[in-house]
Amino acid sequence: METLWLVVLGVLTVGYFALAGFDYGTGLLLPFRRRAETLHRMTPFFLGNEVWLVAAIGVLFAAFPRLEGELLSGAHSVFTLVLAGLVLFMAAVQLRLWWWLVFTGALMVSVGWGLLLAHLLEAPWPVAFAMPVLFAVHGWVFQTKNWKLFPVTGLLCALPIPLAFSSIYTSGLMAHTDTLGLLAWVAVPIIPLVVLLQWSIVAISSR
Repeated sequence: METLWLVVLGVLTVGYFALAGFDYGTGLLLPFRRRAETLHRMTPFFLGNEVWLVAAIGVLFAAFPRLEGELLSGAHSVFTLVLAGLVLFMAAVQLRLWWWLVFTGALMVSVGWGLLLAHLLEAPWPVAFAMPVLFAVHGWVFQTKNWKLFPVTGLLCALPIPLAFSSIYTSGLMAHTDTLGLLAWVAVPIIPLVVLLQWSIVAISSR
């Protein structure tokens, strides 16, 4: 049962970084590309991609109630940076605000995630800037429609996640076995439901 929930959380988290990574990468590239066209191409996807993050947070609170404290330990300011960046990025894209607000939000989110991963891996803080670079490359691949490279750059954006998870002893941070058993009926359909919801949002936004 514990393995099942670890797989679900891992897939959702990796999916978020692989898919939403090109949103943030697109935002980071705005100073160097045709801004209106770039935003128009990315807009239908960004809300659907965030579904993966929402689902991962739901799994985190339900099946890993003590993991939150482990992640937040010594990293409250980093989480504040990520949350502020997420709000700014989503509001700026959704409300068609100035391009530099989209860029700023994307930069805050990508640097924030990089700092959190560096913290978990106990790596030097300059390592955090690898995430903006990876996101920017991923965004460039998406914008240039180089679909052969898209899975590769998506995998590179998601690669730090298993590394970070491997640094945490998650078994002692999970919910009680009985609770995990009661929640088991949610675990199997959650990923197909996330995929369905994501592409439903994309289809509606593309109209």
